[in-house]
Amino acid sequence: MEPVDIVLTKETFEVLASGTRLDILKTLNRRKMTITELAANLGLAKSTIHHHLQKLADAGFVAAGEDGHAWVYYALTPEGRALLQPSGGARIRIILTAGLASLAGGVCALAAYLTAPVREGPAHPLAGGGGIPVPEGAPVELLVAGVALVLIGGCLAAYACIRRRNTCGAGEAT
Repeated sequence: MEPVDIVLTKETFEVLASGTRLDILKTLNRRKMTITELAANLGLAKSTIHHHLQKLADAGFVAAGEDGHAWVYYALTPEGRALLQPSGGARIRIILTAGLASLAGGVCALAAYLTAPVREGPAHPLAGGGGIPVPEGAPVELLVAGVALVLIGGCLAAYACIRRRNTCGAGEAT
């Protein structure tokens, strides 16, 4: 199945802002249904379901299919399916983006830690004052956060690359 691009407009967001319409989309994701079946599954009146289906159909997420029977079955369009089941490529891009953002944040944290100026201030071990100068640098938490973000980012980016390679390899084999 070819990935479908969904154009998100103000009208699209208004259609998707309804919990009932989202429930209808999720229910139709399982199989095509009539208004009566949807009303029974969701515990709503048929007129309410009809109203919401009309809005979803106008937005292009649901289509009515007449297969020669007395009943009209509603099913998700490719755009409706893409809302509920983003393609594997979209998931990989999201994981890769998160990994690269983590890597960038980790590198920035490490750079901030390594380039922080070192100041010398007196240590006051006793209440009477005095003491020897102790260098004060960047907080150690910055180092820990930087290393953690680099490791997490590296793992996510590697995972995304492996998934992408496996997805491409599986696509070529079929």
